[in-house]
Amino acid sequence: MFNANNPFEMFDFQKVLSATKLPNVDVNSANYIDAQKKTLEAVAGASKAVFEGVNAFASKQVEILNTAISSAKEATTEVAKGNTQDQAAKSIELVKKAIVEAQKNVAELSKINEKTANEAYQILNTRFLDGLTELKKVVSEETAKATVKAETTKN
Repeated sequence: MFNANNPFEMFDFQKVLSATKLPNVDVNSANYIDAQKKTLEAVAGASKAVFEGVNAFASKQVEILNTAISSAKEATTEVAKGNTQDQAAKSIELVKKAIVEAQKNVAELSKINEKTANEAYQILNTRFLDGLTELKKVVSEETAKATVKAETTKN
């Protein structure tokens, strides 16, 4: 069931970590904890980028609505001033202008969405790649420690 207060409730990070058994990796080591901290910071950064993008999108929508209301008001005044033939010509021109404006607005909203998605993706992708490098380092260090320990106990 989806919880609007905590959308990540279904994803229990602790359960995933405890279920993930990495050979020779101490999940309490400083390196591992530091890597997880960096991952959480990246998720927070991506969340911030998404939040800012949603705010920019909403602000643009409000701006578009205010402009549309203002344009509609002006259009009604313009159309009411002329004779029947002038009114028809003005109406057609106003519809054409509205369509062009709507296309421009959709393009701007799409750019905001694309920018937001790219920023969040870049933050998370960079952290994911760095995390793999860090994990490889932790596994190598822990394996080396285990090898030295095993050789020491043999001798």
